[in-house]
Amino acid sequence: MTRVVMVKSIILARGGVLGRNTGLGSAHHNLLNSLKNGSIKGHQLAATCEYELSMKTNPAKRLLMRWWSHPRVVNKFVKSSVKAGDCDILHITDQEQAHLVPKNCKVPVVVTVHDLFHLFPRQVKIGNEIIQVGEPKPPSYRRRDLKKLRNGLRRANLLVCDSKATLSDCKKHFPSVKSICVPLGLDIDAFANFIQRDLEVTGPAQNMPIGCNLLIVGSHDPRKRIKFICEVLGGLDESIKNDIHIYHVGNGECPYGGLSTHQLAKQYNVNNWHGVGINLSHQELMWMRIKSEALLFPSGSEGFGYPPLESMACGTKVLCSDLASHNELMPVNACIAADDISAWQKAIVEIHSQWKQRGGPIDVDEELIEHSRNYSMTIFNDKMAEVYSNL
Repeated sequence: MTRVVMVKSIILARGGVLGRNTGLGSAHHNLLNSLKNGSIKGHQLAATCEYELSMKTNPAKRLLMRWWSHPRVVNKFVKSSVKAGDCDILHITDQEQAHLVPKNCKVPVVVTVHDLFHLFPRQVKIGNEIIQVGEPKPPSYRRRDLKKLRNGLRRANLLVCDSKATLSDCKKHFPSVKSICVPLGLDIDAFANFIQRDLEVTGPAQNMPIGCNLLIVGSHDPRKRIKFICEVLGGLDESIKNDIHIYHVGNGECPYGGLSTHQLAKQYNVNNWHGVGINLSHQELMWMRIKSEALLFPSGSEGFGYPPLESMACGTKVLCSDLASHNELMPVNACIAADDISAWQKAIVEIHSQWKQRGGPIDVDEELIEHSRNYSMTIFNDKMAEVYSNL
C-alpha cells in the first residue's frame, strides 16, 4: 500500500516589502526561499501577502493601508484559501505586522518575533551608561499601532522567537500564547564562497583605502551605541587612529533627535569616519564585509543580530559586546564586556597590529566560518519543519 504524504501549504504575510539588507527583510526572504524550493520538508509556499512601500505616499494613506486595507486583504485571502483547501497555516514573519493576525482564523497562525523593544520599551544600564531600548514616548498614532500589535500577538497560536532572550520576553508579556525559540538561519556557503565567484568589486568598497578598515552595520538607534564606539576610537593613540578607517552602514541620523554619527565622530576626535548610508545592494555590502579587518558591534540589545553572523560567515573577525541576544551567536569567550572601554581599545589595537604585520590580503578566519555553520539554513529549515508539523 502506497503511503500518501500530505504537504501543508503556508501563506506568508507581512506589510510593506522590506529589503534583504534589513534584518526583518532578510529573515522573511530566507524563509520564503526555503518554502519555495522545498527545503522545509512536508511544507510548501501557498502564497505571500504583502505590498510595495512607497515613500511618496502621504502618512495618512500609509496608515490607512496598514490598519485597514491590508489587514482586510489578508483576512479575505486567507479565508478564501482555506475554503479552497490551499492554506493550512498562516505565518506572519515579524512582530511589527502582528496586527494582521485575523480574528477567529480557521487555521493556526504563527508569528515570528524578533524582539519586543518597541512594544515594551525599557532602559538598560551598561556600566555608567543608560541607554534607551525602544521609543519611550511614541506619538499617539504609534501608541495605537502598538496596541494593535500586542492584541494581534495575543490572538496568535504560536510565537516563534529567534533568540532565547526574546523567548524569555514573550513568556513574560504573552504567557497565554505558546512560544518557542528557533534561531534564524543563513546560507553560510553563499557568504563563505562569495569571493570565489570572481565578481567585480562594486559600491563603496571600491574606494576603501589600503588601511585598517573597520565596519559598523546598523542604525543610529541609541541601543546600537555608536556614541560608545566613538569614545573607544577617540581614545586610541593618534598613530593608530590615522591608520584606521571606520565605515558605518546605516542611517547616520539619530531617530530621537540626538547628534548624528558624523557629529559624534567629530566630538570624540575619530579621524576617518565614513558614513555609507543604507542604500547598498547585497553584493555591495558583501564586499564591504570582505574588505574590512573586523566588524565592530557594541550593541546594547538585539533581537537576533544578523551583522555578527554574516561577518563570521565571511570569515571576518567580529568585536562584539557581551549582551543579549547577539552574544548567543558568538563563539565561547569571544565577546567583550560591554562597558569596558580599555578592553575594546585593546581588541582594536590587536586588530590594527595584525593588519600592520600582515602587509597583504586579509586573512579569512576559517574557524569563524565553521562556527557560523551552527546557524545554517539546513538547521533552520529542519526546525521549522518540526514547528509546522506540530501545529
